[in-house]
Amino acid sequence: MAQSVPPGDIATQPGTKIVFNAPYDDKHTYHIKVTNSSARRIGWAFKTTNMKRLGVDPGSGVLDPKEAALIAVSCDAFAYGQEDTNNDRVTFEWTNTPDGAAKQFRREWFQGDGMVRRNQVVDMAQSVPPGDIATQPGTKIVFNAPYDDKHTYHIKVTNSSARRIGWAFKTTNMKRLGVDPGSGVLDPKEAALIAVSCDAFAYGQEDTNNDRVTIEWTNTPDGAAKQFRREWFQGDGMVRRKNLPIEYNP
Repeated sequence: MAQSVPPGDIATQPGTKIVFNAPYDDKHTYHIKVTNSSARRIGWAFKTTNMKRLGVDPGSGVLDPKEAALIAVSCDAFAYGQEDTNNDRVTFEWTNTPDGAAKQFRREWFQGDGMVRRNQVVDMAQSVPPGDIATQPGTKIVFNAPYDDKHTYHIKVTNSSARRIGWAFKTTNMKRLGVDPGSGVLDPKEAALIAVSCDAFAYGQEDTNNDRVTIEWTNTPDGAAKQFRREWFQGDGMVRRKNLPIEYNP
């Protein structure tokens, strides 16, 4: 469900942080305004680093160009000074909706190929969209029967862009599928060989329809060391994804 056009800008009010004022012995609710400043319809969703303390309502939606939404961000009562709050934040993610899609939020817009942008209090934005990568194989990974033992398949990932990227893999079935290494950094035109493994399982007796591995990549911050950092994917900026479905050949 890739969108080849990078998502445009959004505006939030407040622009950089949310402040909850003491005392914290009762629930606080703060409203923020999110405006789609771009020329395309976007799907958006919020995440929080502390689901027990922080809430967002509504947590997702769709905005037409120049349309705005008012979002309630709440903070439940807690023992200030006795609990760690250093990592508390809400993150706004948005992506262009597919052409012709109805104005109804769909989670799969964020799970397909394409670009997702993020905005949060910690500024690690990369203003240049991530370039292309190439994978060999290009569209899917095939494991061949029998499945009574572990299989390992190697795929090649090449950074086709002109910028250094950080990359990471995800799988839809962590019990059956593994990726090694699971993350790394690639300079322009550099390649890496990745081992994708499939543990033994009862073929035909287990659901395999949703099995896939997904590679995500983003530009690394200027001047950053060539060492993978998970926070590159949690800051502002753009993240691209490519899905590689798993096919099991009987």
